[in-house]
Amino acid sequence: MTNWKAVTIALGLALGWLAGDPAIAMGPGPDPRAKVQLAISHVDSLLARLREHPTDVPALEQLAALYAANESYDAAIGPLARALQLEPSRRSLWVALDEAVRLSGRSTITDAELVRRAAEFGKNLKGV
Repeated sequence: MTNWKAVTIALGLALGWLAGDPAIAMGPGPDPRAKVQLAISHVDSLLARLREHPTDVPALEQLAALYAANESYDAAIGPLARALQLEPSRRSLWVALDEAVRLSGRSTITDAELVRRAAEFGKNLKGV
């Protein structure tokens, strides 16, 4: 005797797959909130690290990269400006800054604005 209910479900899953929507056959994917929560916890850990070691240039660069990866380009400028004060010859920082400035909708940024952003970032880091 055939279990028609199981056959019908299997057929529905197969048709969903063949119709080009594997999500029907595979069920719901991972919760997108989990990815956001992971990014938030990573930002929090980098901020904690920077409160203890405010001159940690790799941590500043990672923080800026996380902001940029989440399309918060304007927020990425502060840590990049601070990192550039500490290591002005590091090319990767200049490249990341150029990209963040461009993607934030600005065409350029002045040196005075960079100094202001670096100071503001440092002040906010102490106050957080």
